[in-house]
Amino acid sequence: MMPQRPVLDAFGISGPLRKLEGGKGSAWLADGLVLKPRDLLPQELEWLDTRARERSDGGPVRLSLPVRSKAGNLLEGGWMAYGYLPGEHSRGRWREKASVALAFSDLFTGEPRPPFLDERDHAWAEADRIAWEESPVVGGRVIPYVPRLVAARRPVDGVPCIIHGDLTCNILEGPGGVPAVIDPTLYYRPVDYAVAIIAVDAVCFEGASLSLLESMSPGQGFPQYLLRALLFRIVTDALNGRPEAAFGAYRHAVERVLALAASR
Repeated sequence: MMPQRPVLDAFGISGPLRKLEGGKGSAWLADGLVLKPRDLLPQELEWLDTRARERSDGGPVRLSLPVRSKAGNLLEGGWMAYGYLPGEHSRGRWREKASVALAFSDLFTGEPRPPFLDERDHAWAEADRIAWEESPVVGGRVIPYVPRLVAARRPVDGVPCIIHGDLTCNILEGPGGVPAVIDPTLYYRPVDYAVAIIAVDAVCFEGASLSLLESMSPGQGFPQYLLRALLFRIVTDALNGRPEAAFGAYRHAVERVLALAASR
């Protein structure tokens, strides 16, 4: 699906469209704007356009933020627009990505929990609630590895804050060495959870060594964040209907994290 002329006109776009790779394959670039079908709540877009814009001005990372149409709207015909940020995706560099996770959260130090988090009902939001014991596993269904991970959870004492929950493929290396963060995916959790998601993604999907799960953070409590990150990814896959064979990607990470959690 591509944006139609009324949407392009609304955002003042006259140039040719180029489909962007990555993500859900539904983003288009033209005239310095990235157009995507709406996948955020209107109040999320408003928060990004106000609070995030105010906080990120001149910060250590660049943020791709929503752009209003000529009529002043953040949504037009079911589409939203973001400012395009130049940069290149890079595989690996996981510790650098962890540093970006910390820098991103530092932008929002002291920011209260956004109320729109309670309104989201997509698979990622529900999986996050399950990972953090705010919702039961859906329908009591048995999802690979989930019962063992749930049984191994223990309380954590990290302070919740605004985090980006999907940074692994959403950081661009930009001009002047200032990283760019795209597709803001906000949660209100301790920042070690954002780092743990990067570590889990790296091991399960990018070929990183299992040792990264131990070395990504020196904190004694980090295995508990890894447990929750695995639950988040695995439950999301289940809610999105991935075939059971796909869950094998998590097997070695699950075993290592369970062992780490039992030893600390």
